[in-house]
Amino acid sequence: MPAIRLSSIVLLCACGGGDGGVPRDAPPDIDNGTCGSLLRFTGEYVNWENDTAFCGVFGAKFQAEQGGGSASTAPNGRFDLCVPAQALTLVDIVQPVTVPDCITDKIRTYPLPGIAVANKDVILAGGLWSGRTFLDNQVTFDSAKAQIYVHVDGTAHAVSLDSAHAHGPIQAIVDKTWAPGNIGHEVFIPDVDPAGGSAALSVDGGAIGSGSIPLVAGKMTTLAVIAN
Repeated sequence: MPAIRLSSIVLLCACGGGDGGVPRDAPPDIDNGTCGSLLRFTGEYVNWENDTAFCGVFGAKFQAEQGGGSASTAPNGRFDLCVPAQALTLVDIVQPVTVPDCITDKIRTYPLPGIAVANKDVILAGGLWSGRTFLDNQVTFDSAKAQIYVHVDGTAHAVSLDSAHAHGPIQAIVDKTWAPGNIGHEVFIPDVDPAGGSAALSVDGGAIGSGSIPLVAGKMTTLAVIAN
């Protein structure tokens, strides 16, 4: 598949369904593992074209801010760590130095550090956090702008940003491949103007995890939402 070329990453805050989403009740049997009074944050970190060929990102480090734990991704991209039991915790993602075995071109690198958003409402509602990262030859981006990646847990929905923030052409996956448009189960909003430091993310019909998103240049911030 041709690499996506975009001419044209981020902290998240206040994620309690700012576009009308109503938080679901927490399942009574949430597996909190050995996290005790903390909250278990687990998910997957995979390659950009994961729908066409599975490829977990091996050796990425997830380090929770605000007193949380850390973990490195397994060969299949899975991670599991404890974060503070608060509404929202930010988790820094340090990319691995080398690409995994499923990438044949060993000179490639992952150019963007990341921030994972651990949203308490999404975790307690059983939402899957699924993040992706691209290689240096897959996506062209402006390092002075903010990059936003949204995983929509459930069926494909339209994802949008408030009109006050200019951005590049949105890309989404409905089935298996990236294409122009904002409706998908994976949505990438590139090169967002970070002026003002925040923007409002909306999901058509409402979603747990939507709302105000702080904007940070030079990083990919990834969040999961559960569409209504």
